[in-house]
Amino acid sequence: MSAESHLAEFGITVQQARDFIKLNIQEPEEIFQVARDYGVTTRMLSELSDHSVDAVRGYFSAVNLQSKDLDYPNILVNSDLGSLGSLVSLNQREGILSNTSLRTAVLEKLGSNKGDYEFTFGFVKPYQDDDGIYNADELGVGHLTSVPATTESLESLFYGSLINIFSALDEIELNQIVGFSNKGTEEYQTLLLSTLSESPTPIMWSDTDLSHLVEDEAVSIIGKYWEKGNYLAGLLDHSYLGIATA
Repeated sequence: MSAESHLAEFGITVQQARDFIKLNIQEPEEIFQVARDYGVTTRMLSELSDHSVDAVRGYFSAVNLQSKDLDYPNILVNSDLGSLGSLVSLNQREGILSNTSLRTAVLEKLGSNKGDYEFTFGFVKPYQDDDGIYNADELGVGHLTSVPATTESLESLFYGSLINIFSALDEIELNQIVGFSNKGTEEYQTLLLSTLSESPTPIMWSDTDLSHLVEDEAVSIIGKYWEKGNYLAGLLDHSYLGIATA
């Protein structure tokens, strides 16, 4: 999204934003905080200031501010999902795969880190729930346009998407992914992207197996979400889906 389109949602013009930057150019901390409050990314600041992204990063790093903190404003995903966006949906399952059942199981597996769960699904930036609705730009998923701005909605999207991701993988594909030796490479990303892009195979997982896969992945994602120095802010950025499209 362009800086102009993003700012228009708050009734702010490009000229007003540029005037603010010029007025506070000697106060990078002020510009940084306001940008963060309004979800203005480093790229948008580059547009507004007519300086390169690298120059903007250098401007903030000179006062020990991490510009990456501005670059992940979406609640769910901060990458272009393309056709894989269809894997992101609300959870409609019942029984052992319901949101309530999965929440209970994940909380139990988190043990002493139960507090991370509440903050994971309850923390959003002030501008993201100001109208009671999470729109596509706030979530980072194009087809989600009017999701109620509630913790329950985020939980449902999180679990629904994980269920869809694992349902798209058969046991052989999952074993390839889990056993991949170097998960920080483009080869790993390519493997994820190719397997998730394939036509769905007949679902091989029982509800019990699927629930265990989702629970373990949820615990892993929540742990990574709160790692020190982690700049990815989306709930699904550390999922197979987020990694595949990063």
